[in-house]
Amino acid sequence: MRDIISPAGKTLRSTHFIALRMGAAILAVLGMVIWAVWSWNEEVAALEEQGQSKARLISLYVERLVQTQVILQQAALRDMRDQGPDYLTSPLFETFLTAIESAQTSSGGIAVHGPDGPVLAQGSRYPSDFRFPIEAFRAARAAGWTVFVGRVETADPVDDRLFVATDFSDKGQDAIFVSMLTLGSIRAFLQQIAPSTTDAASLLRTDGYLLLRRNATRPIMLDETATVVKETEGRISGSYRAVSISDGTDRLYSFTRVADLPLVAIYGAPVSEIRAGWLWRVVPIWMFLGLLALFIFVLSGRIRRAMELSVIALETRQQLEATQKIAEQRARLMQELSHRVKNNLALVLALIDRQIRTRGRIEALELRGRIMAIAEVHSMLFAAGERYDLDFGRLIERLSISEALVPPERPITVDRDVEEGIRIGPDSAVPLALVAAELLTNAVKHAFPDGRPGRIRVSLHRVGADTARLEIADDGVGLPAGADPKPSGLAIVEALVAQADAVLERRDEGGACFRLTFPIRGHTTADLPSRTLERKAG
Repeated sequence: MRDIISPAGKTLRSTHFIALRMGAAILAVLGMVIWAVWSWNEEVAALEEQGQSKARLISLYVERLVQTQVILQQAALRDMRDQGPDYLTSPLFETFLTAIESAQTSSGGIAVHGPDGPVLAQGSRYPSDFRFPIEAFRAARAAGWTVFVGRVETADPVDDRLFVATDFSDKGQDAIFVSMLTLGSIRAFLQQIAPSTTDAASLLRTDGYLLLRRNATRPIMLDETATVVKETEGRISGSYRAVSISDGTDRLYSFTRVADLPLVAIYGAPVSEIRAGWLWRVVPIWMFLGLLALFIFVLSGRIRRAMELSVIALETRQQLEATQKIAEQRARLMQELSHRVKNNLALVLALIDRQIRTRGRIEALELRGRIMAIAEVHSMLFAAGERYDLDFGRLIERLSISEALVPPERPITVDRDVEEGIRIGPDSAVPLALVAAELLTNAVKHAFPDGRPGRIRVSLHRVGADTARLEIADDGVGLPAGADPKPSGLAIVEALVAQADAVLERRDEGGACFRLTFPIRGHTTADLPSRTLERKAG
């Protein structure tokens, strides 16, 4: 996809249209996700609230049943207290218990057990073969339970019964009241609370004993690692999600504690019901957001195509103008290059002429280093492309590692501490590069005679907003006393320093040290005064 230039000159990049399309899709997906999460949480919250209501109904129903049995047991206890000590084991008391049983359609029998478990008195409905779990009862009492609720299992779980047991002590006589309830009415109530076969309604004892469920099933003693045991432990009410161990259905369960009894009422609804209601809420919004994203996608494509057709002429004209501008820039660059080459060749000729005048011959190695310095400047200018300046720090690094200036066979080490980013124009770069090359050459040539080893330190740093300093020092022998203060090489250096409007300082401290301070200047179009070098050096 191509970029589009609007008639106002603003670039409408292909990425803008891609971003528009992708943004529409991302926003649509994000909206779908947000709506899906929010509506799912709403459905879950609604089902949790409904589940809590139904769990409370089960709790109230069970609480009423247990309280009824406790009231009957208290009535029997008052009747016992009105009679003599032998009344508990008399036929008259059993007749009284039978009368209490008959007053309840759901009663499964009432009996009084001794503290060790044997039956002392029982009504007619009480199963004679029932063995009261005295050890479990004692453990429950030790745990602080005032009422012990259990289940009597028979051959058919439909005929099972719940029992409610409390203990009492009267006139030095200890006994245990046990009241039983048939499960038919309780299951009928649970099925009213959970009418669907996929719903769950149950009664759990806090020690993990699953007393009763909606369907006619056996009780189960759950492991302490079971989800329902862990989720309900120490909590009054709440909700959790789990897969049923009986039918493998994924349900959202709500539970609440049954008053002060060690029982928990539980109601569970399948997650599939949440999912169905959730889909009814999210699908229309998803369709709307999807269609909106598709509309934006198609519309952005049509807008882009229309803009492409409307700016073809403008694009063509701009291309022609850009081509013409490039041609003009290249022509200017060629003129600048020709001018620069001409001036630098004149500088090389001036250096050659001066060597011939002062020495009567050409020093090939010195001339090679000077020409190499000029070549490095041109190389960096070519690498800079359309820029008219170069990084002087990089130029100094390249000069300091040049084998033309520091021959590799000499045991001389060059230490560099150069700051990059000091950019100067070629008018300053050429003379400054020649100065650096000349100082390095003089150090190699004069500081370490007889091939002795040594070290040259090259540093370049800014010393102001528009000023920099180049320092070249060695730990060699320095200039001997009485020597010519301006040998030919240093005379050339002074001429180049003047050409660059720089200042050169020299110190002899355990070797020669030259400090060159120069202005940081960009490109100028003035001609390079190549003959000035010859006049100043001569």
